[in-house]
Amino acid sequence: MNVLEKMGLDVSVLKSIDTSKATTLRFDGYTACKFVKEVVVDLPSEVSYSEEEEVKSSSAIFGNSKKTRVSKVVQHIKEYHYTLETTWSISIYSGSLIEGKKVLKSRTCSSTLIARTKCTGDLYSEKQSFPPRDVSLTWLMQQIDASNLSSQFKVDTEDAKTTKTPRRNDAVQKSLDFADQFVDWCLSIQKFFAQTLARNALDKHNPAKPNPLPFTLESLTGVNKQYSIFNPILPLMEDASDQIATSKDITAVDSKSMLALQRSNDSSDETKATLSNSDLSKILDEHVRTLEEAINGVSKSSQPEQSESIISCSEVSIYLLSTHITELRSTFSDSMSYVEYMLETQLIAAVGKRLTSDDLDAFVTFNNARLLTPPPQPFSLAVRRGPEHYPVGLISIESIGSGNEKSNIIYSHSRQVNPDASIRIPLNAATNLELTGEQYLHGWIQNRFGESHKSHRLVARARQFSSFILVIGTMSSATTLEPKDAIIISNKDELLIPLLLDELPTAREFKDAIKSLSPEQQRFAKAYRSMQLASSVFGVSIIQIKPQLESLLGLPTNALDKEMKLTQDLMELFIEYQVPSDLLSFDGEGTVCTDQKLSNVRGHVQAVLDIIAGEKEKQLAAAKRETDMAFEQRVRRGLEESPPSEFRSVGGQHRMLKKANRAMAMDVTCSFFGPNEEIGASMARDEEYDFDVPDVSVETAQKSSIKEATFTGETGVLKPSTVGVDFTLIPRVLDTAVEKAGKETALRSTIIKTADVWMRNRQENLLTAMKEQTLHPDDLKMEMKKAFDLLDALTRSGALPIKCSQLHVVVAVTHGFEEDLMNTIIQDNVNPIEKIEMSTLLFASAICGVPARQLVKDASELRRLEEAMPLLLREEEEEVVE
Repeated sequence: MNVLEKMGLDVSVLKSIDTSKATTLRFDGYTACKFVKEVVVDLPSEVSYSEEEEVKSSSAIFGNSKKTRVSKVVQHIKEYHYTLETTWSISIYSGSLIEGKKVLKSRTCSSTLIARTKCTGDLYSEKQSFPPRDVSLTWLMQQIDASNLSSQFKVDTEDAKTTKTPRRNDAVQKSLDFADQFVDWCLSIQKFFAQTLARNALDKHNPAKPNPLPFTLESLTGVNKQYSIFNPILPLMEDASDQIATSKDITAVDSKSMLALQRSNDSSDETKATLSNSDLSKILDEHVRTLEEAINGVSKSSQPEQSESIISCSEVSIYLLSTHITELRSTFSDSMSYVEYMLETQLIAAVGKRLTSDDLDAFVTFNNARLLTPPPQPFSLAVRRGPEHYPVGLISIESIGSGNEKSNIIYSHSRQVNPDASIRIPLNAATNLELTGEQYLHGWIQNRFGESHKSHRLVARARQFSSFILVIGTMSSATTLEPKDAIIISNKDELLIPLLLDELPTAREFKDAIKSLSPEQQRFAKAYRSMQLASSVFGVSIIQIKPQLESLLGLPTNALDKEMKLTQDLMELFIEYQVPSDLLSFDGEGTVCTDQKLSNVRGHVQAVLDIIAGEKEKQLAAAKRETDMAFEQRVRRGLEESPPSEFRSVGGQHRMLKKANRAMAMDVTCSFFGPNEEIGASMARDEEYDFDVPDVSVETAQKSSIKEATFTGETGVLKPSTVGVDFTLIPRVLDTAVEKAGKETALRSTIIKTADVWMRNRQENLLTAMKEQTLHPDDLKMEMKKAFDLLDALTRSGALPIKCSQLHVVVAVTHGFEEDLMNTIIQDNVNPIEKIEMSTLLFASAICGVPARQLVKDASELRRLEEAMPLLLREEEEEVVE
């Protein structure tokens, strides 16, 4: 207000403003240019030349004389004289009554500009009206008591919805927004004076004879450096007991400032550590004094307002005041930010470090372990037949930081369910697998702060001479797992599958978004969201191969535990050659011992392998005969085409034999590898090199497929429930619970998908090291085909159920915070631990199927949580998923 007063907004104008309407401050600018005359100016040049002339004398006594004439060059320069008239004004009006505006400050001047060329452009048009610059003063007028000329700005600390911190509240935010708008208005004035008027006039004014304008651009733009105006904005912390006194105890503080502060009659006001109101008034008085001193200095050093100069003391004063407003806004913003900086510094000093989301995740794991029963368990699942068997592999979900730091296994709320129906996995239109093994439900809740996202991956490992099948998909119904990917993991394979998480809007966000839609549009949105929620149920099925082989071949349980070679041969026959299981299964008396049954199956396997080997030998012999015939034909053609002299020489015969050898090598290679194989093609192209062709055998051509993987850790025992669970209903139940909880929760259902590119670490054979392989979409299709072929063989095309299997269903949600962890605590004044505790209880209740009260381990913690979240932990029994 002190600055606005210097711009012309004095007390009389302030009291006349109708604050019931919107108040607008406007700046208008006009220029008009008129061509006056064209003048030719003679400008002497420094260039001169002389001429000598001989003059004859009439007297013979003196003779002839010489006379020198000196001439100078004169330039004729055209000058164009213009009269530039400028008008600007600062006015204020209420509502939309622009005609009734009150002019606070204005000036009109007429100045002569001289140019050597005829000028064009907006500045030299007959009349140029610039768009008015408006700024709303409505908010500022609402903070002023015009009758008492005092400020009534305050922060409502009682309203928790609008006030989070001394910086994050509606009052301070509106003041910052107003300051930003006012600064933009001031910058537009500076641009009009400095660019439109001063710079253009200085650039165009170029008379033939020196006649500079009575101002410079530096005298305008550098005025703020010439005068030091006191900045009264300081970040001061006030004692909590220092509240605004009642109207009976306050009187106006005498001050030079336009708006006086209120003074408390409390005698202790002068003894507090913070500045008193009288001290603050002295600070404002100093601000007024320096403003007046700067304006007086400008009036003395600049052209008077009545002069014809385009830039006078009025323009320089307005430019100085607008620059000072920009400095005030910057200081005010820094002061408000300093409050948050101080709070953040104190928090860091209290905990000893700047906290990140990883630190909070560590605390949540610790807090859940002591708060909940049962606590969340690491999602690290051992693949085993039973407690008496050693695990054959491991399945886990890991999270990775942004910098590829050490991976951490996620924690999930888990329980085992007893299914009332088997799970179906459709392999194709005619084949459906039936899984009758164990089923587990896992609830994974992750916390996201701001826009930071962690990477996650599904990791599967197998031990040496062990294998299992991994099927990944979504639960399309209560009893159907729709497969998206499938792969065989064996012999020390380590598979890394990146997971993609897609967050859905919260239940309240969805409801708010569709409330303005038509009924038809709302029904469409609800139906589509129902599909999204159903597709967020992620399923991972683990199928062990050895137990299913025993069931398929009619062998006793555990019969193949130590039969490593037999198991490898069986898998090769099923995957590579797709041999029917009837050719390999036990066909003897059921009363014989296990060894005899194994011997019977081993004999069938060997018989099939012998047939395959015999077929390979026949094919190889046929290929050799074709090669020999081709060799003879090429030799015969070479003899016919070669000159007799060349054939008679020993060297010529040697060259002919080598050419035939190359042809034979090409035929052998092409017949064995195929004409499109890289080796055959390269050998066929290599006609200019001289090499010996070795004998090609099936044993050397085929590659070994022995694989290897590592295994670490195993999970705890999950407590089974007595009823089955419809997994597809969990997201809907959770969505309803989140909506009932109100705005206190920000849980978003999250869809889990696998990425298109996987990584696999594989050891090709026992003598080589592990190598990293990248599995692209085409590779994944081939792996899925192999896995489905093996599953089709193991189940006799779906006729034989799979008993030794595990189905792990993962329901994921994300608790999202708008800011990062430190800003959530400092700027939003939110305790993320309490928010996460409420979300965890809500989510765990839906996953475990029990009321949230029963999940709290300690009675004292239950009482604390009841005070923080009474709506969730009410006494009556809550709805559970059964």
